[in-house]
Amino acid sequence: MDFHFANLPDDFTHLLKVNMQSSGKHFSDLQSYIVERKGLYLLFRQIFKDIDNSGNVEKVLKSAGWHGIRDRLCCLYIENLINGEYPSSVQTGNCYGILGFEDILKPYSIGGYSRAFLLGFYLKMSSIEQNLLGKSTGAINFNIHEVVEILSISSARTVKIDLLVILIKHLIDFFGKDQLKEHIGQGLKYKDLYERLNLEQKSLMVNNFLSYGSSINEKEIFIMEHIG
Repeated sequence: MDFHFANLPDDFTHLLKVNMQSSGKHFSDLQSYIVERKGLYLLFRQIFKDIDNSGNVEKVLKSAGWHGIRDRLCCLYIENLINGEYPSSVQTGNCYGILGFEDILKPYSIGGYSRAFLLGFYLKMSSIEQNLLGKSTGAINFNIHEVVEILSISSARTVKIDLLVILIKHLIDFFGKDQLKEHIGQGLKYKDLYERLNLEQKSLMVNNFLSYGSSINEKEIFIMEHIG
């Protein structure tokens, strides 16, 4: 299982990493954030002209909501990668798989953040990029339902659900799902399980985290923070 660097739009992925609850700072500053980034604002005006052709972010936000803006932008970037150009309007069907992925992880995520959506976006874009290079990835063979079986052992929620999911995915591949469930049932922590990995497994995991971190422009991904 190899994670590859994916060339994701930094201005967009930043919004997926922060708290966008309506009472928060990032939500209230969304208009200035978009308008100050000319490339992003140009795309925004193009795909939301059906709601407001003057480019009023606040008006679009009131009409479509943050998720409506997020989902259209996501589909826009996917279509651009597939077709090599930005469409004048977007086909939201390209986001259905990502939305389903996010819904599955919602019980384990902190509200307001789109980090599960971010991981789904990364997997989709990475898969398309690899296919364009003639390499079939099968979305990194990502069986999210096996991961959820492990997540459901605990009722805890986390902001960085994407990192936890990637960690658990690796541990399932290394130990097997049933063995991993048994280890956790015995009270072993993720840190304990990490220490049981051989050097090759540790190297693979760290390199995959680094590939993901560089793709989403998150410079401070330290695996040990997420395996305690």
